[in-house]
Amino acid sequence: MPVPPGGTPAGSVPLDAIDAGHVADLLADAAALAGALAGQPEAEAALAEVAPDRDGLEDLRIALAVAAADLDDAIARHTGILNP
Repeated sequence: MPVPPGGTPAGSVPLDAIDAGHVADLLADAAALAGALAGQPEAEAALAEVAPDRDGLEDLRIALAVAAADLDDAIARHTGILNP
């Protein structure tokens, strides 16, 4: 993604480190919830209804965990803050 002179990648929404940290925490929490629900037939069926492109809750858990880790990495690169 190109970076304009202001330093924010084009098309992105700028977040300060605290807001980005909250989003990363929400993604991590959602990943944990998806992992806890994985394998439960009703939960798997609900996911299949709303997100048919996912291969199941474990697939969703992995995607959310990766997104949380990527956001933590971005925070660290751009602010020097890394959420544990």
